[in-house]
Amino acid sequence: MTEGGSLTVQCVYGADDVAQVAGVLIPSLEAASHSQIEFHTMNYDPASSNRIESGLIGGVMVRDFTNNSRIPTGFAENHNYLFRQTKPSPFFIIINPDCIATESCFDTLISRKTLTGDKAAIVESRQWPFEHPKEYDPASLETPWASGACALIDSEFFGAVGGFAEEYFLYTEDVDLSWRAWLAGYRVLYEPDAVVIHFADGPHRRPGEVSAEVLYSISNDIALAHKFFGEEAAQAAIRTYEKREGPELVAAAVARYLTEVKPLISSEPPASLPPQVKIIEPGRYHELR
Repeated sequence: MTEGGSLTVQCVYGADDVAQVAGVLIPSLEAASHSQIEFHTMNYDPASSNRIESGLIGGVMVRDFTNNSRIPTGFAENHNYLFRQTKPSPFFIIINPDCIATESCFDTLISRKTLTGDKAAIVESRQWPFEHPKEYDPASLETPWASGACALIDSEFFGAVGGFAEEYFLYTEDVDLSWRAWLAGYRVLYEPDAVVIHFADGPHRRPGEVSAEVLYSISNDIALAHKFFGEEAAQAAIRTYEKREGPELVAAAVARYLTEVKPLISSEPPASLPPQVKIIEPGRYHELR
């Protein structure tokens, strides 16, 4: 991409995010890149009338897409839909609505992608101030998996693997996509010099969000183990969670896994796995720094 070109950035939001996206995230995008930002957005709830307005906001061209589903749709399905509408090339960026892009953040991701070439499937930005500890090689910048909070994704790779896996609905889609990148012979990178402010684990969390995240995360952790390592790994994950969490929470998560997620996993576990695809323990997919 040349300086002054157009850069597609995707964001999926809810009604409660509109003020944050319009008043904070969008103004931050202009300084994140020298390129013209094409900001593609969609409310995950089709029944909501609270939406981002399309048009030129500052130097950012906003295009808000209509959610044509009858019910609220998940992270993976929404980003896949936005990607199909525009087929951005050669890459695009996804960012969460509760993020703020810092100066040159996107250009730094682009520079890393350009230096690495076509085999860089995902280049993840560093999250501040609430980032989880991140395992990565300081020389190669390779990392086992990249968070979907803010990352550059290679469009050819994304289309070839069918985008995000939609069976999870919410949480762990980024781990799944990263693992499929490694399995397909691509690389996943962490770029510490590209910084995005992300308040996901801070005091700005909305009431009730934590319990929903825990429920979905547990059921999806079990699903990841099943999809990539087989049924025995899924059962081992369940046993670990039964020791860690309350019985009612685990029972609800296992029920969701069995009825909503597992039936959608059609593939058999890979015959062999690269070293980057690993489960240290349920919910942790990399070594701590």
